[in-house]
Amino acid sequence: MKGLVENTNSSVLLHEGHELFFAEPPDYGGAAAAFEKVVSQRPDWAEGHCWLGITYERLSREEETEREWLIAIELDSSDSRPIISLGILRLGQKRFEEAIALLERGIALKPHYGFADAKLFLADALEGAGNIEGAKSQWREVLELEPMYPSYDEPINEARQKLLMYDRSNS
Repeated sequence: MKGLVENTNSSVLLHEGHELFFAEPPDYGGAAAAFEKVVSQRPDWAEGHCWLGITYERLSREEETEREWLIAIELDSSDSRPIISLGILRLGQKRFEEAIALLERGIALKPHYGFADAKLFLADALEGAGNIEGAKSQWREVLELEPMYPSYDEPINEARQKLLMYDRSNS
């Protein structure tokens, strides 16, 4: 019976953490405390580690962010969120080759939300690594994607602007 009670408490804590994370204004410190309790109760639950990593990222705690996403990836390699998120972190660190590998791996999992954004981050990593043709290919693919969510216009506009910038510089 203890395992069932722990799972229920972990789910309740995860929900509480979400409420704090998405509050106006957000309470990232409170959310982190809730998610820390989740992972202490359920260290084998990737969802808790994923959300703790997301929250640590918002708190600019890079080492902890990385640790939690690596744990989440180890626990559930089929979840694109921590893989793509770690790729974005590597992009910010200018570790372009690692970012490319992680972003390609996450994109290959066909994430439902954020697919266009992930491809834009991949294009940024390719651009940072000096692979402009690869980046242009990603931007073109974004332009051809079907809309999947309300903010979809933003990635399309960003891809269009980047392609125009490189096309002008080659003229």
